[in-house]
Amino acid sequence: LGRKPGEDTTETQVMSTEQGQTDGQAERRESALRDNINTKGRNAYYYAHAHKADGPVWDMKPEPRLLSKTSGDERGGGEEGEKKVAEPITDYAYSDEGIKLKIYVKLPGVGGLDDEAVAVSFTATSFDVTVAGYEGTDRRLAFKTLFAPISKVIVKKKPDKIIVTLVKEEEKDWPCIAQGTASS
Repeated sequence: LGRKPGEDTTETQVMSTEQGQTDGQAERRESALRDNINTKGRNAYYYAHAHKADGPVWDMKPEPRLLSKTSGDERGGGEEGEKKVAEPITDYAYSDEGIKLKIYVKLPGVGGLDDEAVAVSFTATSFDVTVAGYEGTDRRLAFKTLFAPISKVIVKKKPDKIIVTLVKEEEKDWPCIAQGTASS
């Protein structure tokens, strides 16, 4: 290597050895996390820290930021097996008529829909009426806990409204439709 006889090579060898160890140690420190995960898998101590964030960079502003915008068709809306979320019906009137309680829901043009578009399901203490395809969306009137038990639900479709008739198990006054919502 072009050394003169008697020249001390110990210092050069020590420096290169230290340099080699330092590089190796740095490499081991950088890959200790990956090495631990590779050898122990999901049981590795560092497994939870291995996730690499691949989302957008935070702009340090507290306001929310729109990341992307897609239409319902792009998200797969309407595909078979996908459950649609119906828009709740919140505007209705009701009348207590002894053994029956009638709920009136104004939906202009609902009479033009097929009879199959109006679906009803009920239990002794709840009911759910869904109008499918009304003005491009499904509409739903549902009560999970009725004031008292019912035995039957009848739905009549009129040109501009639906009438939901709840047949009570007992003839008694209902101050409200749902349990726990009576106004004082």
